[in-house]
Amino acid sequence: MSTATLNAVDVTTFWRVARRLHSVYTELDSTYELEMPPCSELEDAADRPEPEVMERVRQWFEQMDNRIQVWQLRQLLQSTSLQSEENLRYLIIRHRERPQKTEADREKLDFLLVQYFAHCAPHGMAEQQLALDDVANVLEPVLGACPQSYPDWAPGLDDKLQLLNDCNSLEDLQNSGALLEVRELKLAVGDQYFEPGFLIAFTRFNFRARRAFFKAMHLDLHAIREAVNELEQRGYNSIDCREAGLTENESLDQVRHVVHQWKTPFRAPYSGGSSFLQLILLRHILQATLNDARSAGAAQVMPSIDAGAQSATISQQQMPASAAVADLDSHQPLPTSVPEQPVAVKIEEPAEIKAGNGASTAATASEEEDYLERCVADIGEQLSAVPAKNSPSVSAITLAGCKRLIATWEADAFIHSGTDLSRALQRTVAARTILHVCMERHRKGEPTDVSLALNMARNQVKEMESQVAAAKEASNIDAAVNLAATTKRLLSLIDEAAKVSS
Repeated sequence: MSTATLNAVDVTTFWRVARRLHSVYTELDSTYELEMPPCSELEDAADRPEPEVMERVRQWFEQMDNRIQVWQLRQLLQSTSLQSEENLRYLIIRHRERPQKTEADREKLDFLLVQYFAHCAPHGMAEQQLALDDVANVLEPVLGACPQSYPDWAPGLDDKLQLLNDCNSLEDLQNSGALLEVRELKLAVGDQYFEPGFLIAFTRFNFRARRAFFKAMHLDLHAIREAVNELEQRGYNSIDCREAGLTENESLDQVRHVVHQWKTPFRAPYSGGSSFLQLILLRHILQATLNDARSAGAAQVMPSIDAGAQSATISQQQMPASAAVADLDSHQPLPTSVPEQPVAVKIEEPAEIKAGNGASTAATASEEEDYLERCVADIGEQLSAVPAKNSPSVSAITLAGCKRLIATWEADAFIHSGTDLSRALQRTVAARTILHVCMERHRKGEPTDVSLALNMARNQVKEMESQVAAAKEASNIDAAVNLAATTKRLLSLIDEAAKVSS
């Protein structure tokens, strides 16, 4: 209905809904500094019926919707009193009725519908089998009466849910593949996604998948606490947790505090690429250290095994348990999993870095390029030699005795090369590994040239930034997220190296 045909009742409804949503949107603008100019029409107390005035209000909401990200909406609603039935209902209706819907609208609807169901479902319903009609009845105020039928594939989602429910850790949940399969299904249905029957089926899956996620997360938390307790009994005070976004000598008390934080409802926002990674890595680091202690009967701190690919966003934007499930709502896969036995890759150390000749006698730019390419070739050769059936999701590479791990998408770049994107990832992994070796040698007082490695790394950051921009322009969201995570990891190491070498 156009604003030109609205009657008095419609005008009153328009302004009532607009003012209700305005309270949510202005809070989003204030909290996350979206830098959106205020809407003078909505700040005016008068409900004006002129079509042009109401159209300006519509346009203001459209511009706000284009700026708001799903994690911002999620965090605000979950951490304030704004998550009411009425607010959720108006937000859902608004995003369903947008004339030009985007992928972001789908993600927001995924989240909002699950929140609405959780907020409005009768007590005890979540413990039941939860049929599609049960979900439809709760969602009737926002989606209308129960549909006559549901998609043919809807019953098959129960098989995916069973896979998730059988998981005993977040890593198992990732490796099940269920989330990725449902995400692909959501993309495959296209605009049918917005039909009531499809939305109900996906909401039911999302809600039940959350329960499986919380079960897996709590099992991880319990395992971490048990490992911390046993390590303390064995005389440990700290362990190397750098690969989980913590420090080289992280106290077990601090590890326990980090675990406790994961039970806190709200923490800083999620920005992609790290979701559940910190818990997965912490569990592997602790278990690896504990296994070593049990085998050796040691009572002192031993070097921890690198147990996963660090995402630089962990330390800056750690995601809360309550927020993490938005990945489930959007059917996003976890960023990576960690193998029980990583594959070691041996790379010889360059003479110019080992000798630490200094800037005046360092290799020329062409020699730096040659060494970087040799590292890329060595990593690719070793990873390609790993049989596919035994290839872990995360692979370890060893340079001059320093062991590092590369993430799933980074390893894939070496296996499936040939594109600009894979080349950029390969070179960045090599540059990051070289810089890490130089830092380790510098810490040990051994001759090295950190400035040379820093130069390589900074050049790769520029290359990666252009690749991230290209991926975003091509709407290749998965590639953009992975590239950004790898870039931030390198930037984090560059900052650390700059402090070490200064």
